[in-house]
Amino acid sequence: MDQTARMLDDEHLVGTALMPDPLPAARAVREAVGPLGLDDEARRVLLVAAVAVVDRTELLLAASGTDIDTLMAGPAGRHLHLVGGRFRFHHPRVRSVVHDDADLASRTAAHVALAEVHRKADEPLIAMWHTALSTLAGDPLLADGLVELAEQHLARGDVHRAHEVAREAASHGTDRVRARAFAVAGRAALWAGHVHDAVVYLRRATSPADTGSSAAGAPDAARSLGVALALLDGRPDAVVPEDAAGPDRAAIAAARKTIRLLDGAPGEAAAILSEVAELAPARPPGWWFDGPDEALTPLAEAHLRVAQAYLALRLGNITGAASVLDDAVERLPVALAFGGLGIALARRLDLVRDGHLRRPTTALEASVPGQVAPVVRAATLGDRAQTAVFDGRWVEAATLLGLAAERGGDELRRLWLPTPDPVELLVLAGQDRAARRSHERLRLRVLPSVGGDAAGSYPAGAGHAGPGHAVSGTNGAGLAGSGMASAGFAGGPMRRRRLDLARAELALADASGVNRAREQAVEASLRVGSTFERGLTELVAARAFARLGLPGDAAAHLLGAHELFEESGAKAWEHIAEQALTTPGFVREAPARQASPPPPPAAASAPVPTQPRDEPAGAPVVDVGEELCGQWTDLLTERELDVARLVVQGRTNRQVAASLYVSVRTVEVHLGRVFRKLGVRSRTELAVLALRG
Repeated sequence: MDQTARMLDDEHLVGTALMPDPLPAARAVREAVGPLGLDDEARRVLLVAAVAVVDRTELLLAASGTDIDTLMAGPAGRHLHLVGGRFRFHHPRVRSVVHDDADLASRTAAHVALAEVHRKADEPLIAMWHTALSTLAGDPLLADGLVELAEQHLARGDVHRAHEVAREAASHGTDRVRARAFAVAGRAALWAGHVHDAVVYLRRATSPADTGSSAAGAPDAARSLGVALALLDGRPDAVVPEDAAGPDRAAIAAARKTIRLLDGAPGEAAAILSEVAELAPARPPGWWFDGPDEALTPLAEAHLRVAQAYLALRLGNITGAASVLDDAVERLPVALAFGGLGIALARRLDLVRDGHLRRPTTALEASVPGQVAPVVRAATLGDRAQTAVFDGRWVEAATLLGLAAERGGDELRRLWLPTPDPVELLVLAGQDRAARRSHERLRLRVLPSVGGDAAGSYPAGAGHAGPGHAVSGTNGAGLAGSGMASAGFAGGPMRRRRLDLARAELALADASGVNRAREQAVEASLRVGSTFERGLTELVAARAFARLGLPGDAAAHLLGAHELFEESGAKAWEHIAEQALTTPGFVREAPARQASPPPPPAAASAPVPTQPRDEPAGAPVVDVGEELCGQWTDLLTERELDVARLVVQGRTNRQVAASLYVSVRTVEVHLGRVFRKLGVRSRTELAVLALRG
């Protein structure tokens, strides 16, 4: 591997320049392959297979002058996989070694043989390609055809082949044909994400000195060069739909609309993404003209996958977001999309899910060819704050979040990266005065936007100026001309601010206002529509009740937080809830009191109080489900009411079945009817409905 790295440039290693095909046969590769044990005939067969661009077995046999029985019986058959009239190497390392061991004369002979069989098969474009590679001196007569062939590959989304063919065309062409070949090579490199190659070839296409012409022959090259330079500069709006064509244009338009709508209309964003879900993914390096006639290019698909991961994260689906992004990181230039937004998502998803950065994410960061957007750099401070929270360093975490907010501003808040609340962190650290100052600053940022939005007005709670205040859902002031705004981050992050304010007031609430503050925070998080944010609200509520000496209520909210974190896939936060459940007085300010009865072993789905609000701690515990579910007696049958009551208490389906002496399937049927009759979709919503009366 080290030897291979020395054979490659830095741009190759970070993915911004096209890798050689095949890769160099470094010593480590040869050691892994071992002795191939080939005779001259087997070497000829495998060399033809190594340089072929079509994987049909009959062409391989014709070009190598052998038959199928001889091939399968000989040493070459051990290294090729033949099925359905197609062939491929068992491992690409063998292809590298065979190609590297062949001399120029042998490679030329292989290309000549392939050109002949493709001409006989009435495939002139592929025959022309092999003829070009068998020509030791440049042939201007081939250049025009090669450029047209490269453009065909580019139109199909096969950017790697387009780049390869266009470079070969440039080596044969002169003047305007050469400029046109450089332009195609540059555009192909751009849409592959190989931006350094793109800049090199597009500059040649626009430079008379490099084209040998007094005027460049590629009028569209200048625009593509500007896009490549903007990507290197980390501009979120570097790529717009007008820069693309076909499926690429649809994908980029959908991705940009998704990001623009995520703050206020995630449902509409999901509908937009569903319209492009069937677009063919970026074509992997392979044989010529395989697959659909049109496919996404890697750069366009990177934008689409980042938007999909972002939508899943916005809805609190950590597992789904990570799955989409993990696959994209393996295949696509994710670091280029939206100024490096994928890097910010990958880092925060790692921390929320695993509690640490994984190797693919650090590799993704290392692949950045130039700059990332300022908001992405600011998000790194939030990552450090997240780590500090896991270690219980509350003041450090709050300070880092404050710095991140200063540097990232509204754009960072609009990203909806999973983030703890600075006000609550200061409360946990015992810095009440600093917490109240932070709360006041947040309140002043929300209250000037008076009015209502599509989600409804936000009722005033503890710390508000009065009950008549409400906030609007849009505020784009100060975003005109912002790079992230023009990339789709338009409108003020008011839903985020309202949720932050509600949770801040819950963290600061006293005994007389905690219940109302809790209800408002729950309502704000329900409007947001994120499973993770609901879990974080439950955790804030649990800490607030523990601080006020109400361990029963605190435990119920902790159980809700645990289940919501588990549902969203936020394992690191799930672990925080687990630790708190087993730690008496888990908030520093919580006074020592008599412990409430232990919660059920299964995680509850939402906050359910375990004792009446007005009774002191230690009072006899009532049947919470009986008290809260009695309002449904006119809607539910007796058995459905029994099931609902036990679910609200936090029981699993198996525990409910054991309590009622019925099967788990029977419980599932009754619970489904309860959901339909009450208009809820989950155990969490059922418990919230019970709690709100």
